Amino acid sequence: MSEAIALQSAPQAAAGAPWYKSRKLDQWLCFWSVPVFYNLFGLVFVPLSWMMPPRAPMNTEEGVVAFMQSPNLLLASSILILCYGLSAVGNGVYLSQMQRMTVSPVLRYAFIIGAVTGATVGCLFPMFCFGLGAFRPGYDPAILQMLYDFGYLSFIGCLGCFFLNWSCLGLSILLDENNTLPRWLGYYTIWQSVTEIFAMTVWVSHSGPFAWNGLLAFYFNMVLYVPWQITIYVCIYRAIKRQPESQLRNARPVAGAAYA
Repeated sequence: MSEAIALQSAPQAAAGAPWYKSRKLDQWLCFWSVPVFYNLFGLVFVPLSWMMPPRAPMNTEEGVVAFMQSPNLLLASSILILCYGLSAVGNGVYLSQMQRMTVSPVLRYAFIIGAVTGATVGCLFPMFCFGLGAFRPGYDPAILQMLYDFGYLSFIGCLGCFFLNWSCLGLSILLDENNTLPRWLGYYTIWQSVTEIFAMTVWVSHSGPFAWNGLLAFYFNMVLYVPWQITIYVCIYRAIKRQPESQLRNARPVAGAAYA
């Protein structure tokens, strides 16, 4: 009887507790780090480096050299190195909700491995290539052209890595019997991930809709990806709010515990 009364009073005590004592505080900190990361990501890849929208694969030698020797690339690289770790925090937000789903851990493992691979190839590699071109003036134009190609092929061509982890997430949502996230989001996620297959064409097309700056290989993906990214984070926000404390895996403090 006393245990039942304690269980009933625990949520009431938690409801009146200050925000900094919430057992979901760690999840909320991770969740709100995501918009910080994407704003810094946009700052790095758009106004600082002008890497996006993508420059043409058939850019002139003068255009490639001028871009690759821009001192702004060094500043962009420095900011990216500092904020890159936040991408892992964002993946943790997904993973914490996937742990509530009635699916095999295999999908969670595949999701996190695909996310790490895609972020490394599609985020760090391009900035390293472009930053390296600006690091030391006087590189041969042919070397700068190779770094330019490597950077863009890595940035756009990595979308196949994300095809794996987003497909695992979408499948987890559809198979989940706990309805952690809405089922329609599972279909939306898989549809969005399938469109990323178009990125494989950047390795065989130098111009047109299938090139790395093309309508299908880049812009079509972005038009679908951005609204989907906003939608899924709204759904995760609601899932965190609805999550009962009984499902939290946080270790409870032990009264009187101390280091020996």
